[in-house]
Amino acid sequence: MFSLKAKFAVALVAITAMIAGPAAADLKEILESGKVRIGVPVDVPPFGFVGENNEPVGLDVDVAHMIGEALGVEVELQQITGANRIPYLVTDRLDMVISAMGATPERAQLVAFSSPYSALAIGVFGPDSFAVSAPGDLTDQTIAVARGTTQDLELTAAAPDAKITRFDDDATAAAAFLSGQADLLATANVVARDLMEKNAGVELNARFILRYAPTHVGVQQGNPEILRWLDTFVFYNMLTGDLSDLTEKWLGQPLPEHFPSL
Repeated sequence: MFSLKAKFAVALVAITAMIAGPAAADLKEILESGKVRIGVPVDVPPFGFVGENNEPVGLDVDVAHMIGEALGVEVELQQITGANRIPYLVTDRLDMVISAMGATPERAQLVAFSSPYSALAIGVFGPDSFAVSAPGDLTDQTIAVARGTTQDLELTAAAPDAKITRFDDDATAAAAFLSGQADLLATANVVARDLMEKNAGVELNARFILRYAPTHVGVQQGNPEILRWLDTFVFYNMLTGDLSDLTEKWLGQPLPEHFPSL
């Protein structure tokens, strides 16, 4: 039988084959048009959420604006979810995706990834009353997760027999946990912290960490000039410390001294 990772890759390839549109704008076209279309999340605080003025804010939104400023073009933001971010990119609705996205071999079959600009910890979170400290400790607990996300793939691989309930996006998965439909929540550490801050009495402590996940800008394959420019953008802003400062602003700590790159 196919693993979930294999099914995920096959599904994405099928989507592309059925509905793929023309190639996304290349670097020259973006510069000439004076606009770059960037997808950002609004359901993954502090990477992306709706702020007081009903506008997207967060780490990924700031990075999107940094990219627009460095290119000298207008930034056209589009709100996306974990489920539609890759289909939107491969069907030419976006030039770039900045959505707390981790790089995996399966996703790389369709999407080209820049060097990482930030990182988060992915794991399973919940009350201390659950004596769970490793994937093998999961028995009859129900875990909510956003379908197709890195945490979905990693949890399924680590605990294939666990009771995993999948939802369309992070916000719906979190709502299921908060309403008592699930015992635990597979998500990022920053999401768990934000939910605790906004919901008095909610316990979302780390039961175990699946892995630390760098986040990357995604672009369509076949646009090497954009990818090279993004790698240069990341490299330069790592040297200046601007990306580390941005991570500290939104995640509460700077990037590690020895940060990986592709």
